[in-house]
Amino acid sequence: MTAASVTRAALATVEAADTAATLTGLPVLLLPALVHLVGADCAVWTELDATPGQAAGVPAVPGRVVCCPEPLLTPDLALAVEQHAAGFPLIRHTRPGGDGRPIRRSDLQSMRSFRSSGMYADVACAVGVDQMLAMAVSAGGLHVCISLNRAGPDFTAADVDILTRLRPLLARRIALLPAILAAAGDPQLTDRQREVLLLVAEGLTDTAIAHRLDCSPRTVDKHLEHVYRKLGVSCRAAAIASARLLA
Repeated sequence: MTAASVTRAALATVEAADTAATLTGLPVLLLPALVHLVGADCAVWTELDATPGQAAGVPAVPGRVVCCPEPLLTPDLALAVEQHAAGFPLIRHTRPGGDGRPIRRSDLQSMRSFRSSGMYADVACAVGVDQMLAMAVSAGGLHVCISLNRAGPDFTAADVDILTRLRPLLARRIALLPAILAAAGDPQLTDRQREVLLLVAEGLTDTAIAHRLDCSPRTVDKHLEHVYRKLGVSCRAAAIASARLLA
């Protein structure tokens, strides 16, 4: 990409992160933007609990794993990743206790070593990749590993640099998002009103929320009227913003 194209792609990546209203929706929006930014074929987002015990060397237990495109990792492939994690330098670098800064697999391991590894035989060959660029972001007690992967030529130093610049922005965004989930538990809202607020925060329309909750769009609209009144706001965006403050 040209310098102008890279700048536009970087801005689109930041915009994708800012568009996410909940942590649940963040990787769905962010991963495609990151794939485009560095010319990857696929990406994997892995959430872990960033606890002191894990940082001291206790093996991390993956929580949510989001792939782009989906499906990418079958349950058997995801299990294979964890079976080979301890012996794979890139994963050790991005798991709790590792450095976490954006780095290429090739910076840590030769191609010969990689192709003789279990990770290559059991995972990379099945997915069809041999170049990897990964980083970790820790914020709000959550540790996120992001891996960008492709076949063909290696990622460039410029790819590493632009992810290095984006990393603190993503950390701040991740730190903010869980607050919406906590705020939705404010006691002045009913259980159904909290459900509606969370779905609004995910970007769903009234019709989509009605389908999810098995009710009519009019009922959803009435719930939102009550939410707005209780939070002292008048629109969806303001309700989400107020929810963050209530946390």
